Amino acid sequence: MPPPTEEEKQEISLLDRAEWTILSASSDERKLQEKLRVYLCPVLLKAGSPHVRVRNKVISVCGNINKLIQSPTIVLPVASLLDQFKQTDYPLIKHFDLIYIQHSVARLERHEQQQLVPKALRDIRTGPKASLSQLFNVILRLLPTVKIPSRGSQEDAGFREAMGLSHPEDAKFVAEWLGKLLLLPANASTEKPAPGLTEGDISFLTLAGKKDTWNPSAGGLNLPETRILAANFLASGAFTDEERFIPALYAAASTDYRISGVGEDQLKRTSVSLENKALVQKLFDAHSKLQPPYRIRILGMLSKSEIATTFTDEVLAVFRRNVDLKSQNGAQDATFMDIDQRPSAPKSSGLEQTKLHRALFEFINWVARIGPSKTDFNKIGVNLVGMLKEFVQSQGWPKPLRQSLDDSVLRSRAYETIGILAKGTKMDDHGRLGLAAWLFRSLSEDPTPDVVVNIDGALSSVAALFKPPHNFKVSVELQSILVSYMLLEDEADEGLVRSTRHAVAKWANNCLPFSDVQARWIDIVAVAGRLDERNDVVEEGHKGLDPWTYHANEDENKSKDLPDWQEMVESFFKASLVPLKSKVEGGMEIDIHPLFKNYPGDMIHAFPVALDYCRKILFLTALADNFTFDAGWQQRMEALVQSDLVSRKAIRNYLSQFTYKEQPFGALLSAAFEGMVRQDAPKIVESCARTFVDLASFAPKTVLAFLASRSEELLPLIKSNRKELRALGSKAFGILAAHPVNSAAALEKVTVGLVEITKGLKTAVGAELNAVEGSLLALAHLASRLVYYSGAGSGDRAREVALVFPTLEDVASATSIVSTQETLFEAWSQLWTAGLGSKQDQGSLVKAFVDPLVLYAKKGNEKAIAALGRLALSLPSDGSWDETLEKILGQLYALHELKQVEVHFAVGEAIAAAVARWDAEVVQLTVDVETVVDGYWAPRRTAQLTAVLEKLLADCKTTKPSLLKASGIWLFCLIQRCSHLEEVQSRLRLCQVAFMRLLSARDELVQETASRGLALVYEKGDAGLKSDLTKDLVASFTGSGPQIKVEEETELFEAGALPTGDGKSITSYKDIVSLANEVGDPSLVYKFMSLATNAATWSTRSAFGRFGLSNILSNSEVDPKLYPKLYRYRFDPNTNVQRSMNDIWKALVQDPNVVLETQFDNIMTDLLKSILGREWRVREASCSAIAELISGRPFPKYEKYYKDIWAAAVKVADDVKATVRNAAGKLCMALSTTLVRQLEDSGSSATAKSMMNEALPFLLSDKGIESSADEVKYFCVGTVLKIAKRGGSSLKPYIPTMVAHLLGLLSTIEPEAINYYYQRVGEANRDKLDKLRANAVSQGPIGEAIEDCLRNVDAEVMEQLVPKLSETIKTAIGMPTKIGCGRAIWTLSTRHGINFEKHAPAFLNLMEKHTLDRNDEVSQGYARATAYLLRVAPDVAKQRFIEKFIKLYLESDTEVRRQKVADVVLALSKVSPDHFNALETLLLPFAFLGKHDTDEYTQKAFKEVWDTHAGTHLTVTKYLKEIVSLAEKTLSTAQWALKHGGALTVADAAESVAGATTVTHHVNVEHVKILWPVYDKALLLKTFPGKEKLLEPFPKFVELSKDLLEKDANLAAAYKKVAIREAKRNNDVYRPHAFECLWRVAAAWDGYGDMLPEIKTIVAPYLEIEDESKDTDAMDVDIPASSSKGSRGLDLKTVTKWKALEALAKGYNPSKMKKEPTRTLREFILAVESIDPKFKPVQLFTTKPYITRPEFDTIRKTYWYECAKDLLQAAAAVEGASSPGSDHEESFKIIRWFLSTLDLDAEDTGLEAQRVARARAVKSAVQVGKTAVEGFEKTELGKEIEGLVKGAIEKERSLDVQKEWRECLKVLG
Repeated sequence: MPPPTEEEKQEISLLDRAEWTILSASSDERKLQEKLRVYLCPVLLKAGSPHVRVRNKVISVCGNINKLIQSPTIVLPVASLLDQFKQTDYPLIKHFDLIYIQHSVARLERHEQQQLVPKALRDIRTGPKASLSQLFNVILRLLPTVKIPSRGSQEDAGFREAMGLSHPEDAKFVAEWLGKLLLLPANASTEKPAPGLTEGDISFLTLAGKKDTWNPSAGGLNLPETRILAANFLASGAFTDEERFIPALYAAASTDYRISGVGEDQLKRTSVSLENKALVQKLFDAHSKLQPPYRIRILGMLSKSEIATTFTDEVLAVFRRNVDLKSQNGAQDATFMDIDQRPSAPKSSGLEQTKLHRALFEFINWVARIGPSKTDFNKIGVNLVGMLKEFVQSQGWPKPLRQSLDDSVLRSRAYETIGILAKGTKMDDHGRLGLAAWLFRSLSEDPTPDVVVNIDGALSSVAALFKPPHNFKVSVELQSILVSYMLLEDEADEGLVRSTRHAVAKWANNCLPFSDVQARWIDIVAVAGRLDERNDVVEEGHKGLDPWTYHANEDENKSKDLPDWQEMVESFFKASLVPLKSKVEGGMEIDIHPLFKNYPGDMIHAFPVALDYCRKILFLTALADNFTFDAGWQQRMEALVQSDLVSRKAIRNYLSQFTYKEQPFGALLSAAFEGMVRQDAPKIVESCARTFVDLASFAPKTVLAFLASRSEELLPLIKSNRKELRALGSKAFGILAAHPVNSAAALEKVTVGLVEITKGLKTAVGAELNAVEGSLLALAHLASRLVYYSGAGSGDRAREVALVFPTLEDVASATSIVSTQETLFEAWSQLWTAGLGSKQDQGSLVKAFVDPLVLYAKKGNEKAIAALGRLALSLPSDGSWDETLEKILGQLYALHELKQVEVHFAVGEAIAAAVARWDAEVVQLTVDVETVVDGYWAPRRTAQLTAVLEKLLADCKTTKPSLLKASGIWLFCLIQRCSHLEEVQSRLRLCQVAFMRLLSARDELVQETASRGLALVYEKGDAGLKSDLTKDLVASFTGSGPQIKVEEETELFEAGALPTGDGKSITSYKDIVSLANEVGDPSLVYKFMSLATNAATWSTRSAFGRFGLSNILSNSEVDPKLYPKLYRYRFDPNTNVQRSMNDIWKALVQDPNVVLETQFDNIMTDLLKSILGREWRVREASCSAIAELISGRPFPKYEKYYKDIWAAAVKVADDVKATVRNAAGKLCMALSTTLVRQLEDSGSSATAKSMMNEALPFLLSDKGIESSADEVKYFCVGTVLKIAKRGGSSLKPYIPTMVAHLLGLLSTIEPEAINYYYQRVGEANRDKLDKLRANAVSQGPIGEAIEDCLRNVDAEVMEQLVPKLSETIKTAIGMPTKIGCGRAIWTLSTRHGINFEKHAPAFLNLMEKHTLDRNDEVSQGYARATAYLLRVAPDVAKQRFIEKFIKLYLESDTEVRRQKVADVVLALSKVSPDHFNALETLLLPFAFLGKHDTDEYTQKAFKEVWDTHAGTHLTVTKYLKEIVSLAEKTLSTAQWALKHGGALTVADAAESVAGATTVTHHVNVEHVKILWPVYDKALLLKTFPGKEKLLEPFPKFVELSKDLLEKDANLAAAYKKVAIREAKRNNDVYRPHAFECLWRVAAAWDGYGDMLPEIKTIVAPYLEIEDESKDTDAMDVDIPASSSKGSRGLDLKTVTKWKALEALAKGYNPSKMKKEPTRTLREFILAVESIDPKFKPVQLFTTKPYITRPEFDTIRKTYWYECAKDLLQAAAAVEGASSPGSDHEESFKIIRWFLSTLDLDAEDTGLEAQRVARARAVKSAVQVGKTAVEGFEKTELGKEIEGLVKGAIEKERSLDVQKEWRECLKVLG
């Protein structure tokens, strides 16, 4: 090594001198500390020297220093060392700095430690990691000293700067490591991995693996407590939300509730965006490493982040991390351990795992819902679905292994998530089909009811993957799945627990196109496949079969093509869809017809449904070009098929292509026929028959040929007992039997059989009569169809058959069966229509047929009426039968008197048939077979047709109501059935006029017919005629066309149809004109005139309803002035008017949106005028109209009317009419809802602000929330509350006014019942009621609204709010308002402290008065408000306020005021403890004084404050001067309560001074000096309840004053004087305590000498035995039990006597006892015995002791034994008591005296405790004897005692007492 350089030498020299200086001070620790403060840092600085020798020298010096600083009193300059550590870059210097910092940091004062924290934290991010770990450990040690300010305070705002964390990287570094600290497990080491921490992290936190780093017993830190400190520090203002987010997450997941609570609070308040990609990545990373509790929290956060759904790989990893499918069946996750590495119990682990899975599924559910719109979800969708399926299967699938609630919840969530995931994922065909099958099986076999809903939901979601169309393979597989689950039998599979039919039907409807035949088959099975099928399945089946379901769907991509009916026939009736069963349910073997093979068992009921559906689709296919679908398509189609010739012709033409039975149509007919004739399934027969008849009536002859020969099989139907079956069978028989393919022989055969049956007409009854009726009807159909088929010879054969029928005269008698009569009516109708009738003259015909038919027609028999028309049709047209024809028509006209409406339609059709004959459509509809020739065709009677039209047009002008109604209907029927005829076409304009007249009829049916007639007239005309008709109609309605002449009083309305507000109603033309005049345009009067002529249109919707008049009216022009009135009348209260006006509106207004947009201002202006009109109907209608008008309209459109609308609505809300009020209420609600929604959607938008600007001023005015009308007030209040909740920043201009009004409302809106009860309940109940009222304020909606308003206060708003709030506080009268004001101050102080700070002094001044409010709840509320105010108030204002309240307390003249002051102090203590501590110099002494107040409430409040913030004797001594000062002030007042409280305070202070001495083992004489004057003053007070507490500390106080007493004789005399004075006080209750105090003072200081004579003088009178012979006249009184300690339930007199005796026994001089114990005991005995007046000194030991008298029995047992023991023990403890020359006899006498007082010979030995005390007293007596005399046990007295003890042992049963006696024998020896 080279020689040292000069620089080296110089540095080493400096180190030597520094070392010598330090070593020279080693003998004096104080000097050593001073030297180290100066030299330590410079010495360590040399460790950075470039010279090795210098560095070695530093190390050597440090080694010596280490030996010197072992003493715990040595404190190194930590602050300087820390500064040096921060400034240097040399590792060796940093190393030594840290060593010495760690050495002394714990020895610093608290305030010094606080000052180090900012230094340590500033720039902590820099430096080597090894030294940073040690520095971080130091910071953790300093954390307990960090004083965290309250949230929102001014200090909190600057806390980050104050802590030295102003640089973001520093804060980020500290937050990160504090977060890792929260993850650090107990006993962590680098060898043992910790979840979430790396080896480097553990090394950092454990100081490179030092074992004692976290071992408190070895000087390390306490890890649980440090975690709590770290969590609280993180929650402070030192960190931003972003910096502490991850650590807060760790804290919230902690098992320590003290940490988790802090973490949860931080997460609730955080403003961190979860859409930060870097943050989300951190969360995923943490999730991959941490334990389940942390993963649960992280998943909860990720479930709120949309961007998290884009981390596809991480999402999959999350699932794999949390679901170990291999260990699902009970294996416990090894990571399920708490943070302190304690394995959880199995049950706990299961619960935690359940929570984890719940959180996981919530997250996956979130991913499934959000992910598809954020990323390419197909990357993970399929995988997640697969994982979830595996999870379900791991629980057991399809049936779960366990069915606990938690397992069911998770299983449900898994299924739900599968559905959502699948919906957003593109899956291949195999995957989605497999998933569908898997879910269907789950649905059918999973037995858990709660899970089924989710499986069903998943199926609904997965259905979205199967939107049609599909490729062939998918369609086939999907159909296979659905059909198989649709046909599952509950009994077939033991694993099946529920039906899947509803889900299958739903899938069939949604996933397969409407054209899919298999899907329709599934629907058919759903509708009728089971007898007991659920309603929802049936409903879904009907839905799938209804084409309108698909046409109504707005999905344009969804095919609306009809299914192919031919394919359906092939599939339903030929292909095999259901496996064949060899047996039915009953077990019988059957031979299944091929057509029925798909309908085994109960499924047979689906057969007619399938047939009917094929029929409907066939007809729809045939009508496809001319048929449009709507909701009523089915009824419309049936009507077209039955009554529209064009439609029937289209169907027949379509079916003409099917000419072979092998074609699908033939198969369909065959299936219908087989079902119709099937005998074993009677329930399907009728439906099949109806289908067959419908199909056969359109079938070509060729295709019916194969069934014609089987007509004989229909005979059972013809003879059926059911009328419907007979009718259907007859029709089918007519179609088949009359078929030309049948031979004459075959026809003869069936005809003869039926004719034979009819012969029993007059004699048959019951079933036979039914057969007769069916046969007659079948023969009629046969004959007529023979005519229609027009085959060779068929006409003759038909006429032969017709001859079989009897005349109607034969069955016209009253005894005839009605069904028989009607059968013949129908049969003859068929014959007459075909031109077959009896060959009779006119007279015979009338008698045989016309008269009987007329007879029944007049009874309303429609078949008779129809038969009359067909009879007239059959009459020859050569003019010879005109008379009969006229008679028939006349009889039909005469039927106008009938009231049944349906009958008139039958009459109309009969008239049409009579005059138009086969030219009438109603007649042509009779033909239901394919005809070749029209020989049966009978042309119209032109003259009669014209005459009938003229008559009906004329009758439509009549005034006779019945004829008018009938004529209208007949005319309608004639036009409907004969409109194609020239005679009708030429008169259509006249018909329109007629129908227009009919609109004025009062009968609604007539109006309806007229309206329908108008539409029919319009429909049947050609283009030119339609134009003319439209002009006529509009002219009629606008006054230029045909008019009905009316007078002013002509009645147009029924009375009451249009009531007015004055009790009348609109009935006349004059009323209609006045109605029109409202528009203000005279020209409109004429337009309304035309409507008035058709007055019924105002009270019925018929004219504008479903028959098309509205379409005609829509072509007319409308005066714009009509729109406002017409719009208003749409909301008229009268429903008739409302309906009519709606129809007129629809008719006149082609595009309502355009009209309302252009006429908006006119309509709104009119409505705002009308809403305040005189008529209630107008007001009500206007309210509803305005609500509808503004609904959904942009605000700028009606902004200028907004305020007027509010004003009008609220005004009308108090209307006298209830219905008007209701309408106004709905308008108000609409306004409110619109405003609130606008605020919710865009609270800060211009529209929202504009609405607020218009609405709020009105709502807050005297017409709004201050309205005298309750309804108005409550509504406005509700609206204002909603605005406050959702207004946000838009509220700012109105917050001052709103808050003031809302505070006032708290009182005014309070129910009056509360005031009623308040006046009638007692004081205690009033307090309860007040609490309820206060809670209502804090938890009620108005209180929440105030909070919502105050949340948006800023500096500008604050300036306006403060004056209003201040004024409200000053003027508030109601209790709720005052409570609300207090809460408002809380909110402003906590949330807006910075802006509110400058106003705090003013509010503190207000609180000086209002905290003294006489209502306790109010005063307490203001007290809490004051506590919050003090957080933001300046120090000067705080101090002034507290001083003011202390003064109030000291000057109070009632206990109530002191209670109010106590409330303020208590509130400050609880609410703002930090600020309380800042004022503790004033408040703690005051609290100490207050906790001794004589009022219980005040005392309790102050005691709570004291216990919270102090509670120790040392605190009292710290503030002794202040306490004494306050107590002295109270003793100087005139109020006895304050005097007594001050006196008790002084006593407690004295007790605390003594207690502090016990703790510190040091007597502070100054404390005694300060305390004695005021203590003496307190003791001078007269006795008062509780004054005995002043005496308790006095003996201790005397003992503390020994040093003073030895120096100050006057003070000693004063003490003695006080003790004697208090003992002499004449207060019975106080006296026992004073006696005890007296002897304790005597024993406290030897300097008083022997006070026994003085004590005797005082207490002797109370030990004297009263002479019962004296004071015989004294009153007997009950002596109460004493309340003093140790009274043991005895009466006061006995306790006083005992205390007197105790004072004599224990009032000896301790020094004298030590020197002369025998003499001291003798003096005591003498003092006791001398109390007896008869006592003589010579008798001292010769008589029985004075206290053995009966009067002392209780005292002896209760107290004396223990006292004697203590007294004798004190004498026995004196060493050398048996000095030579002492009087042994004297000692024996004394011992005997004591033994004689112990009742050793008494039989009543007392309680066990008393016997134990006596045994110990005897033992003490023995000890005195042995001390006085050697060999005491051998003396006579000793032997005597031994005998007594042994005798006592024999008598004693208690083991404890025996033990004491044996101890006595042991001592005796």
